[in-house]
Amino acid sequence: MPTLFDFHHPSALDSAISGGKGANLARLTQAGFAVPPGFLLPPEGYYSFIEQHGALPDLLRNLPIDEPLALEQACTSICEQLTQLSVPESLKQAIADMLAEFPGDTAFSVRSSATAEDLGGAAFAGQHETYLNCIGIDDIVSRIRDCWVSLWSARAITYRLQAGIGLSNTAMAVVVQKMAFNRVAGVGFCINPVTGDPAQQSVDANYGLGESVVGGEHQVDHWLLDKSSGRVLDAVLAHKSSCIVADRTGTRSENLLDDQANLPCLSEPELVELSDLMRRVEKFYGYPQDIEWGFEGEQLWLLQARPITRIPPRWTRDESAERFPSVITPLAWDLVEEGFHQSLSHSFELMGLPPFHGKWFALFDNYVYGNQNAVEVYAEGTANSLNVRSVTELMSALPTLRKRYAWVQELPMAWSRDLDRYLLGLGELMAEPLTGRSIPELWDFVMRVKQLGAEYFLPNIAISITQRTLYKLVYSIVRATVGETDAPSTFDRLLAYCETKTGFVNKELYRLARRIAGRPKLVQALRTQTGQQFLASGEFIREADIAAAFQRFLLDHGHREVEFDPYHPTWLEAPWLVIENLKMMLDSAMEDPAEKERTLKIRMLETERQLIGGLPEDLRFPVQELLRLTRVYTALDDIEHYQTTRLTLPFRKGLRALGVALQARGIITEAMDVFFARAEQLSETIRVNDAESWHCLADSVAREKQAYQNHRQISPEWELGNSQAYTAKDGDFVGLPGSPGVASGAVFKVLSQDDFADFPANAVLVARTTNPAWTPLFYKAAAVITESGGPLSHGAVTAREVGLPAVMSVRGVLDALMNGDKVTVDGTAGRVRLD
Repeated sequence: MPTLFDFHHPSALDSAISGGKGANLARLTQAGFAVPPGFLLPPEGYYSFIEQHGALPDLLRNLPIDEPLALEQACTSICEQLTQLSVPESLKQAIADMLAEFPGDTAFSVRSSATAEDLGGAAFAGQHETYLNCIGIDDIVSRIRDCWVSLWSARAITYRLQAGIGLSNTAMAVVVQKMAFNRVAGVGFCINPVTGDPAQQSVDANYGLGESVVGGEHQVDHWLLDKSSGRVLDAVLAHKSSCIVADRTGTRSENLLDDQANLPCLSEPELVELSDLMRRVEKFYGYPQDIEWGFEGEQLWLLQARPITRIPPRWTRDESAERFPSVITPLAWDLVEEGFHQSLSHSFELMGLPPFHGKWFALFDNYVYGNQNAVEVYAEGTANSLNVRSVTELMSALPTLRKRYAWVQELPMAWSRDLDRYLLGLGELMAEPLTGRSIPELWDFVMRVKQLGAEYFLPNIAISITQRTLYKLVYSIVRATVGETDAPSTFDRLLAYCETKTGFVNKELYRLARRIAGRPKLVQALRTQTGQQFLASGEFIREADIAAAFQRFLLDHGHREVEFDPYHPTWLEAPWLVIENLKMMLDSAMEDPAEKERTLKIRMLETERQLIGGLPEDLRFPVQELLRLTRVYTALDDIEHYQTTRLTLPFRKGLRALGVALQARGIITEAMDVFFARAEQLSETIRVNDAESWHCLADSVAREKQAYQNHRQISPEWELGNSQAYTAKDGDFVGLPGSPGVASGAVFKVLSQDDFADFPANAVLVARTTNPAWTPLFYKAAAVITESGGPLSHGAVTAREVGLPAVMSVRGVLDALMNGDKVTVDGTAGRVRLD
């Protein structure tokens, strides 16, 4: 006889035992939410029932799944046969024992809870049966059997197959739950289901039981709420002519009087209470939910919660402008997009988040845009769900943090372990000769580079989101400990320095510049020539030790990218860019980075000592560990990017060779024009290999190249389809604080490394974004302003290390400011004033 569990039993949390719906109800009950009490029949009961039909496996193997009408007939026959089976007596007795815990006349709902339900990938809404107002052992047992049978309806089978779930890869648990005789009920979405806006909530409601809302056959009232306050943003009140209520045989439809039908079925205080419930449920799961709820008298019940499975996109540059500031060639994007989304799926599974359906990034007019709704739901939502407001709240949250985020401790070492395999693979690819290879063989080489990169990149989204989450959690702890006023400066000192690869590269560049500074003739040659002219002049030949150090630097770090797109050469192929960086360091104050690091470390450790000393004993180690992990993930986020850029070299190697082969056949004019092909068309053309396909490819490449050249001349709109000019606030440009301090200077806009040589000392650096290759500019700048990024971006981290004020994410600032404009940058307040 299978063991039955009430909602408070620890085993009820296991979806393999309780099904998705049952496990969620148990989880919510044990978290303290108001859920009507009940119990669960695990799948063993279903198996003992279904075993009585010995021919079922053969019937399922022969289902005509590609013929809808025949499938409907076959499933109807199977369900009729299963209905004739009896429920085993031992199971009936177990159910009777559980019912004995309730008064004899208690009414129950009997709900299907398949083991694949409500787990994020598929909601299964309405696919399996639910029965209401069931009273007495016979009625309840009969409805339990009907729930089992509903697993084999045509619509349930079709849904499972479309969701990628095999016919036999699910089983049925059943939830038996005390009925809530609601006076009004409905559903709630923790985001706007139409626009995807995470700052809004949506509520549909009607009088009576929620089935009139869920079924979609009745008129319902609709509200759009502000998530932070529960304030009504919009309301559409229906003429609700009828509702569903309970009766002795289950439920029935009941007509409503006109004076009631036109009134809102929820009051504003009830909407505020419902909004608060949705916020708490979302915070509990760390992800927005689709809930069912009901008011029974004054009691608000939470009847069900499941993760929202689709998020409408809102394409903006908020998330993408820092990582992808410039136009991207179509082939470069095609080669990385699949791996990026594979990383999303892997990372969200690792983090215990529902799978993401759709695109996180997409290419429009050669600019990469991010789905800002998805970013705010997954990345920001995860971070915000861990916000703590007091020391007491932190202490109560620690057990949950340890359990839910245990993987955070292990990921850095797992990443380091897998890095070796990636680096060995890169070495093999770079050593592989491509001379004499055919076009299909060259394309295969490119595909192997792509596959290696995708495998390496799998956990990297989790690294970035975890860093963001840790920053927000630590900031909330600091704020709860030292107060709102002192929190920003305390937080900045706590994370003022982290061991990063970018910092190490800059120190090596500084040491090389310092050696050059001792050779006056060499310095003079550098300052009077461009980087390309200097290298062509052979000046390094007379300084063999400097030349050897320069070549070693290129060997170690030459894979550093100038742009994300491998269409552009790295330092190894464009070494004059490193020369320009050295020139900027020579023209700067040449402050030793090691001395700066020492100062920052002393300040950081003293701040940490003071913070930890003011905490209760039980919190000291956990907070120290959180600070350690925050620094670890800051360094890890930087080094994973450093290692990711190594892919540029084999990509350029393979695509250049492929481009040369296509150029020889007259398909493209220049070898690197291969970057303007689309991957799918290129792959298919190589496979088909006929004249018409090659001709179409040539035309496509020419069109894509022209479009790329046109698009690179324009600034992309920040939100796709919403061209709004930037307006200053109170005369100031407003962004996000990136690095504390105040400084004034003349604006100098840097659009690419072509502008490096002209950057004047003590100017205010204004850019779309910066990357590690831009770091030497910081040693000449007075302050930094970027259109994208935030406190965790390269520009902000580097500005803090160098000690420059920085304001990030100032939208439209490149268009609003002109070179030479005098501005004051307040990095602490996140404001820029035009003087």
